[in-house]
Amino acid sequence: MGATPNRNSAMNPVLAWSVVADAPLRGLALAREAGTILAWDEADRLYLLDVLGTLIVKHKLSARIVAAAISDDGSTTAVVTAGQRLILLDRAFEQTTDRATVPDPAAAAIDPLGRYVAIASREKLIQLYTCSGKIAGKVVTLQPIAHLVFVPTRPILLAASAYGAIQAYEIFPGSEPGKLDLEIAWKEGQLSSVGRLTTTGDAGMILASCFTHGVQRFNAEGKSEGSYHLGGSAAHAAVDFAGRRIAVATVEGELAILNRSGNVRWKTGLPRPAVALECDALGRYLIYALATGEIDRLDLESTGSGAESAGVRAAPKPLQNPAIRSKTQSTSAAAGSIRRADWTMPIAKSDADADSIVLAVLDDPPRVAVIGRDNRATIYDQNGRKLGVAPEIIGVGRILRVEPGFVVAATDRMIAIYDVHANTSRRLDMSFAEISHLEPRLERFGLAIIQERDRLGRASAEGIGRWIWRREIESPVEYCAIGRASAFAATTEDGLLRIFDAAGEPLGSYGTDPAEPLALIEAPEGSPREVAWLTLAHRVQRLRGHSLEGDVLWETAIPWESWEIRRIGEAAVVGAPDGRTIAVRGSGEVIAEAGPLEPPFQVCLSPDKIIWRVSYRDMNLICSDLKGETQWRAVVDTALGPAIAVGSTGVAVMLGRELAWFSHPRLET
Repeated sequence: MGATPNRNSAMNPVLAWSVVADAPLRGLALAREAGTILAWDEADRLYLLDVLGTLIVKHKLSARIVAAAISDDGSTTAVVTAGQRLILLDRAFEQTTDRATVPDPAAAAIDPLGRYVAIASREKLIQLYTCSGKIAGKVVTLQPIAHLVFVPTRPILLAASAYGAIQAYEIFPGSEPGKLDLEIAWKEGQLSSVGRLTTTGDAGMILASCFTHGVQRFNAEGKSEGSYHLGGSAAHAAVDFAGRRIAVATVEGELAILNRSGNVRWKTGLPRPAVALECDALGRYLIYALATGEIDRLDLESTGSGAESAGVRAAPKPLQNPAIRSKTQSTSAAAGSIRRADWTMPIAKSDADADSIVLAVLDDPPRVAVIGRDNRATIYDQNGRKLGVAPEIIGVGRILRVEPGFVVAATDRMIAIYDVHANTSRRLDMSFAEISHLEPRLERFGLAIIQERDRLGRASAEGIGRWIWRREIESPVEYCAIGRASAFAATTEDGLLRIFDAAGEPLGSYGTDPAEPLALIEAPEGSPREVAWLTLAHRVQRLRGHSLEGDVLWETAIPWESWEIRRIGEAAVVGAPDGRTIAVRGSGEVIAEAGPLEPPFQVCLSPDKIIWRVSYRDMNLICSDLKGETQWRAVVDTALGPAIAVGSTGVAVMLGRELAWFSHPRLET
């Protein structure tokens, strides 16, 4: 925590413990009677902890978590996922129900004893289910509901729309056994959106966190009793069972403890704004979660013995314990831990310079290549030591390509080659115009160069360079690749795969019907000898293996509309716009599939030859495998990118004006 506690207060809060999840957190709930904590993260993983911070169980879901809730007695956990599914888990975290629920779900709540679950839809509907998953009742609302909470000691369901309307529904036994009727008891309009709705045990104090309008307070009859203002935007308010203590977290990252009269008893700053906040029934401690993955317990009254001062924050412990029962056990020792960059180095003089930088990672030997506005590729080793600078290349656009031992830098008009082993560089003395595609295979082919998208050529990279062959085609090129026997292939806008031999003569072709531009890669490592190329038809969702001459040898259906294809080790990795990923061998065999992942992300091969996905957004950098298990992650103090490059050795990324390097750890054996 950043700020110093209020010296005039009698309170002495201490940070009892801090643990960190495998990915940034989306939400958290407290089972106050059972003494357990439910949390869920952006990797759609559920965690169940005790109030001592010990992980009890971890559960990975295959669909995106929309909302989750746990009953006060811990008997029932409800999870609502994308695809309109309601999943119910028992006290042992075993699944008891998986059924369809309301369209476009937005919020969930469970009564304290786990008997009924309420699900709200953005289509102005609240539906109740029994703990066995049967429909128990429903009510149509005036506005889409964003927040739900059961009153612990009264048959009342509170609801709030995202736009500020708050309602209370009385719950009555229905005309049929097991059915319930809901009747509106009162409603109250607001002038602000609501970030959180909470209540005391008897609904004598109902609190709505209304951002700049503060925390609005209502009584059990819906009458306004004023508001609490802290000088910031109140996003989360939590209250104990009796309403003696109120905790408020703001968008600005402050955390405050108030008494019933609204007097601030204690206030501090958090490292980052909280995404969830809970108070235990007796007001003894708070549990809060940060978006970056930390889960903290703050004891509100303590002598400080065995606990940490709330003004000083220690590094959180990974949420990992070999004794826990995990339904998706990670194989990485680094899972859950938040790490720092191996090194950082200022390389840009301004934000505009930083935005212009292009990065590349070379694995053999480990190097980072950088090119910026000066159009000179600079090479660093994995320890951040500057090794050399390539000659300046004139033109627009910046292209960096790497292959074992070499870095190739280009603009639309010039090409420079850096020999990493010899630590020398040279510029090709050749005339180019509007280079659109560049593929190097310097030892066995040279350079494949496409200019203005329709002029193909093979160039020798020896000395100052020379053309081996050139030819012009009638349709613009989409993708190109270099294959065995110095063959070269390109796909064009007219739906053709065109293949040329080492001398540039036509070797074969393949056309789609109906015509569709194809994505193209060289066959992955370990492919059958007869397979030379792989093409991807986005619209018809087909991955095809082709012979050297273009004949189709096999087809594999992709289960969703695809976006791109990459050659990663022994696999062709196909991605969808929503981040779903499938890995296929060169024989057409599917190796693995991965669920959605919010873009942007990149794919690489780990040091242990496992396919990893590196996602980056805001201040979070996360490396995970295709099962969704986090291998390592980092939280930085500034926004990531836009320049980023990944390889088997690590990740290079721009942090503001600085270049940062995160090496990949090897898996423990």
